[in-house]
Amino acid sequence: MTPEPRLVPDILLERYLTDSLDRAERARLETSLADSPRDQARLEELRADSAAFLILHPPASLVARFKKEQRRGRRWHWHVLLVQGLSVGAAIVLLLVLQGEAVLRFFRTDTDVTVKGAVVLVMYRREGDIGTPVPASGRLAPNDILHFEVKAQSRGFVAVLSRDAQGTVSVYYPFDGVAGAPYDASQPLLPDAVELDDTLGQEDVYAVHSPQPFHLMWAVESLKQGRLFEEAASRGASVGHTFFVKEPRARK
Repeated sequence: MTPEPRLVPDILLERYLTDSLDRAERARLETSLADSPRDQARLEELRADSAAFLILHPPASLVARFKKEQRRGRRWHWHVLLVQGLSVGAAIVLLLVLQGEAVLRFFRTDTDVTVKGAVVLVMYRREGDIGTPVPASGRLAPNDILHFEVKAQSRGFVAVLSRDAQGTVSVYYPFDGVAGAPYDASQPLLPDAVELDDTLGQEDVYAVHSPQPFHLMWAVESLKQGRLFEEAASRGASVGHTFFVKEPRARK
């Protein structure tokens, strides 16, 4: 007996999970789900995949926090930090560019970047209330705080990922690490910041921009296999790339 056909494609289910549908689209999709047990089952599969993805690839901010608590002798577990991070939101857990005692000032100078497609990624290192550009191959140290600027030609969705010297892939932006975040080309400076961990060596950083919402599982897996650019192109996305070298902090 041939099973009942599905009514909703995966791309719409992923947009539903990332809250990327407007009210009318969401209502139509929920109506379709009510009439399709197969689509309901597929939605739960995608939701479970997203949860597993967060556990395997926790946001970089939580990685840094976890390591800090370890150094302080406190016993924290990934699932505790993850639940806390998702419940209080990025605005509390991450450092924000425009919040705090002072507003960061960014010096925009010509910065060396490698560009693929129509995306430029610029990194700024926080020094007090100043953000200074980090050139490609610039030297950074553990616990440095980075802000990101993504320059693309149009609105859409963006994510910032990295691959360190040990081959570990992290999602630096957005905070939840599941899907690309909405992007406004008139406001290229991303709202979150990240504190670097203590893995030394070259770290490559990538900005992915797409006019359509996208899930990050494919981007992480592609980056692990060294084919992010090809995979992004096949999905109608563009990638900007730069890198830095992380070294031990010089003693004063």
